[in-house]
Amino acid sequence: MPAYRDSQRYLLWLALGTVIMAAAMAVLLVMQVAQQRSIQQSANLRSDSITALSFQLEREFLRLRQAIDVSAHSHAPLDLDALRLRSDVFASRIQLMQDTPSTIALQERAEYQNTMPQLATLMGKVDALLQPPAEPTHAQLGQLLHYFNAMGPQVQELTMAATRHTAVLLEQQESTMLDQGRQIMALILAQLVLLLAAATALARRHRRVEDEHRAMQQLTQNLQEANLAAEAANRGKSQFLANMSHELRTPFNGVLGMLNLLERTALTARQREYVGTARGSADHLLSLLNDILDVSAIETGKMAIHPHVTDLHALIANVEQLMQPVAAQKGLGFYSHCAADLPQWVQADSTRLKQIVLNLITNAIKFSESGTVRLRLLRDASAPRPADSLAAYPLRLEVSDEGIGMDAQTLSKLFKRFTQGDDSTSRRFGGTGLGLEISRNLAQRMGGEISVTSIPGKGSTFTVELPLPIAAAPEKALAQATAQTPTLRPTDVRGLTVLVADDQLVNRKYMGALLEDMGHTVVFADNGEQACAAVQSQHPDLVLMDLHMPTLDGFGAARRIREWMAPEQLPIIALTADVFAQARDKAAACGMNGFVSKPVNAATLQATMMEFFGLRGAPASPVFDADTVAESDAEQVMRRAAPASAQAGVSPVGTSVPSALPRTRKRFRPGDVSTHLDMAMVGDVCIGVSAQGYRSLLRSFFSDESGALDALLQALQEVKEERPNGLRDPAHAFKGAAANLGFHKLAALALQLEKSRITPAEVPAARAGLLDAWAMAHALCLRMGLTDVESVLERHNAEAAAR
Repeated sequence: MPAYRDSQRYLLWLALGTVIMAAAMAVLLVMQVAQQRSIQQSANLRSDSITALSFQLEREFLRLRQAIDVSAHSHAPLDLDALRLRSDVFASRIQLMQDTPSTIALQERAEYQNTMPQLATLMGKVDALLQPPAEPTHAQLGQLLHYFNAMGPQVQELTMAATRHTAVLLEQQESTMLDQGRQIMALILAQLVLLLAAATALARRHRRVEDEHRAMQQLTQNLQEANLAAEAANRGKSQFLANMSHELRTPFNGVLGMLNLLERTALTARQREYVGTARGSADHLLSLLNDILDVSAIETGKMAIHPHVTDLHALIANVEQLMQPVAAQKGLGFYSHCAADLPQWVQADSTRLKQIVLNLITNAIKFSESGTVRLRLLRDASAPRPADSLAAYPLRLEVSDEGIGMDAQTLSKLFKRFTQGDDSTSRRFGGTGLGLEISRNLAQRMGGEISVTSIPGKGSTFTVELPLPIAAAPEKALAQATAQTPTLRPTDVRGLTVLVADDQLVNRKYMGALLEDMGHTVVFADNGEQACAAVQSQHPDLVLMDLHMPTLDGFGAARRIREWMAPEQLPIIALTADVFAQARDKAAACGMNGFVSKPVNAATLQATMMEFFGLRGAPASPVFDADTVAESDAEQVMRRAAPASAQAGVSPVGTSVPSALPRTRKRFRPGDVSTHLDMAMVGDVCIGVSAQGYRSLLRSFFSDESGALDALLQALQEVKEERPNGLRDPAHAFKGAAANLGFHKLAALALQLEKSRITPAEVPAARAGLLDAWAMAHALCLRMGLTDVESVLERHNAEAAAR
């Protein structure tokens, strides 16, 4: 502000000086014009002055007198023409003295007033004597000469008066010109002073501008240095985040891995509850870490969106399965609605889209104490309808709640980083304040936007507008969606020898237990040097390489191994807590074949191993006979404690042995329970009807007393026979029964059958997926001791074989 005022003051003074200079130049111009006029008047005065007129008058007077004198004293005949000529010339001089404007000032003098009338009288006598037809005599001319001689002194005096008057005028003109010259000199001097002042001001201004320029250059240099320091700090922050990601994810991997292994052991109900609580807390911490890493990726512009063909219906069904128990646990209703024209297959990043929806629904549940949370997916009415089937579908996704709502002040800062509606230390709701900012950035990167409307005390509605390109359904999509029974390695196929290089003991324990449970042989290394030595001595089939280790890190170890063996000879998979893109790119540059982030997901690891080794990378099939039953831990203990006669089919008194109907033992893997069973729902049902009541419900369900499974399979058969009209109602009924008992995988498949219009060619895959999910749910319940009833699956399998 002071600099602006100084600039304004400088401009004001500059304008004032310019005006003064212009005024001085105008005055100087006026004076120059006046001087020119004075000079012109002086010239006129010289060329037609009264002095010249009076002198000419006197000269002509003398010449006429001389002519009369000569003629009067000459004895020769009179030359009247010459006399008359001299007389006319003299008369013209008298007339000029009377009519010339320059003689006006002279006419006021006594000399003029006394002389001119007498000259006029004298001229009258001359005209009377000389004008024709008069013939003057010598005597008359002598008499006229007498008058001329008498007027001579007066004419001479008139000439002197005119000379004196001209001298006065010339003095006045010279004085005036001198005054004008002095004024011009003064103005010129003033202009010089102003010019010097202006030059001084300009010099000072220039010096100030130079100083400001130097200061600006210094500031620019300082800013560049600060920018370099900020970039270095940003790189340091990124490195810090990478280090912290590694340091935090490493214990997370151990915690989650050990909890996963602990869940697979025989636990009491209270122990299972404790393990579930610990796992939930660890998952929550991991989600917070992921949010921070997402924000870092957004800051650096490295948040990538990877669109692919996505089943939108399945994604929403999965979200509904995840969020419905969470809402129910808080006593809230949760409902979803999809428009009739909502496409099933779209081009979208399913992970990021699901992240947006889960963030919004989680917030809606968190900030609601009662009421209902609704998820609606429909066409944006303001967007034009696409002209062809492959155009973008203008999706409008709304998440509404009946919670606390927000005022205008809260809405204004809602999407700001680390900002919450209530930022006081006594706020009721926690959180990092990152979810909404991440969601908006993701939506914008996907070409959309998030907006919100809210009424305090009434609730809020978040609206996501996304243009999603409609995609063609991939081949065998339904079969891929339903048939998720794990692929097992045949017993006659040898497992892998896997080298696990990790400096953390807990991670090695977890990876060893996981890989050994899958039927593989595990070799360990503490650092990169040991890993390189183990590659040469143990000749492993696969290397799981941690990136950050002492002595020699994973990058250096991979480069050294690649000097001996090509990527196709020995796959190296990065197994690290460093999830930044730089680490992934650097791992690829070092010759690593894949990248799996910690905490390790068993399914992801299995899929990666199968990608490189096929069935050798799959979990091993157990070596059991076809008649081996799926039994609970208690049943195994009882059978092992029974005598040989009981195992042969003769039961001793007081010993209960389950029927030995032929059943194939299910091979469980990490995540099967969470995939197929909603344990929160199971707990709620057990609390509501007691554990014994839940077992009774399971007995009815797996015996299919209601005929829901029979009806759904029959409806699928009708689809095969091209009578698809009866599929919706049986699927809906079966979905309700499965969802009420906590079998959300079965409920999801039934929901897909209810909403999708499958073709006869897709029926076998749909039927196989449904029966596999039924078998897995039954096997899990048997394994956990929730039921001991036989499933009706064998009957349906027999019917299928007969057909």
